[in-house]
Amino acid sequence: MRQLRLAAAATILVSGCATAPTAGTTSLPPLRFLLINDVYFGDTLRDGSAGLARVAALRDSLARSGSVTFVLAGDFLSPSLLSKWHRGVQMIEQLNAAKLDFATFGNHEFELDRDTLIARIAESRFKWTSANCMAATGDPFPRVSKWDTVTVNGTRVGMFGVTLTGDYRRYVKCGNADSAARASISALQAAGAQLIIGLTHQSLTADSALLAREPALDLILGGHEHEFHRILVGGKRLVKADANSRSAQLVTVTRRPSGWTQSDELITIDRRIAMDRPTADVVKRWQDSLVKRLGPERVIATTSFPLDGRDASNRARESPLGGVVTDAIRLGTGADVAVINAGTMRIDDVIPAGPITNYQLESIFLFPDESRIMTFPITGARLKEIVERGVSESAVGRGAYLQVSGLKYRWDASRPSGSRIIGDVALSNGRVLKPGDVVRMSFNVYPACEGGDGYIVPEAKAACETRDRAPRAVDLVMNHITTRLGGRVTEPEAGRVTRF
Repeated sequence: MRQLRLAAAATILVSGCATAPTAGTTSLPPLRFLLINDVYFGDTLRDGSAGLARVAALRDSLARSGSVTFVLAGDFLSPSLLSKWHRGVQMIEQLNAAKLDFATFGNHEFELDRDTLIARIAESRFKWTSANCMAATGDPFPRVSKWDTVTVNGTRVGMFGVTLTGDYRRYVKCGNADSAARASISALQAAGAQLIIGLTHQSLTADSALLAREPALDLILGGHEHEFHRILVGGKRLVKADANSRSAQLVTVTRRPSGWTQSDELITIDRRIAMDRPTADVVKRWQDSLVKRLGPERVIATTSFPLDGRDASNRARESPLGGVVTDAIRLGTGADVAVINAGTMRIDDVIPAGPITNYQLESIFLFPDESRIMTFPITGARLKEIVERGVSESAVGRGAYLQVSGLKYRWDASRPSGSRIIGDVALSNGRVLKPGDVVRMSFNVYPACEGGDGYIVPEAKAACETRDRAPRAVDLVMNHITTRLGGRVTEPEAGRVTRF
């Protein structure tokens, strides 16, 4: 694998990747597949790199030297700062402008309600495929095929999509991805597909096993991890790109008399690639709409340390960002303790030491309602059950892990789930919480009111009845930073949660 850095869109020529044919043989024109995945916004990153307009320019440049199929392996309608209010309309318009060909569902697509998702699919000028995700009734979503075929350069190419299973909204049912993939591969073989491609949104481990297990599956173009990957299984490729169009994967497949050959390029999407003007215009229009809603981006505070919002930093251990957020919630609501499931903090980026803007804080919380904060009384016994859930095997490393304020406890990862808390749970002042003690607790809507991430919190029922009037987490954080901290954020006290 090589990593390409390109001087300008006009100079992009990706060729000569496959082994040259031997004397006396002929080959058909190559098939090329351009992959992006986990793209939550179309604009460039803060350093000026990435951007769908650059990917569109790359796609057009490639198309001038031969056919290219442009695909997206899930996670693009949600979550993002614009999707917080526009529910993915902006992404469909931008991807239509960029001339996307195929997409499959990521797990985040199902954060939209049913009618909204169906509307976004209807607005798409690209094709959708999913072999294992459908309506809870068992019917496919409108305009979503289990598999599809397209003829490219005289070759009948078959494509199917699969998505990892999860605790999704009730209107959707995602069945076993492996059995769905096998059925689609068989159907594609029967339909005469000469090359079969999986467009997947699942773990690297699951993708690798699928490619190894299915001899008729030629290639996997995947997503979900947010970082680029490239794995070879008997000469067959499994590739993924970096999230938010920081890179794209280009796979070239050539048919020769002896069979298919494959090659791949990881293409960095940076300032050296020109922007496609029609796509850039759509992206700018949507960014202008954000300015109209929030006002111009402005500095509201400074931080003396990096606020690390990446999933890996917040979903398995106490984090400084989690401390800032939960302190703001606890102090802003007047609660004794505050907890938040780490999955509610969705920025998945690092805010470096220095200025903090209003847009950056808004981007920490990308779900418009699920980050509203409920405050209610709870006993010490029940509070311990909740933090026990937060360190369970199915929570650690995932969005269910808790960031906390006003609490101290220890836990042991070697113990079975349900008994990982060591000793007592105490308030931050050291007072041990007895089972019958009652404290005021703040918790966000998704776990407290909707049972999200496996939390059952009947104590929040009364507060949840007025959830629409509850404070937004981002407003509590902004007020905390600008007023209580005087615009200067320092690293919060550590040692709230100790892991053994």
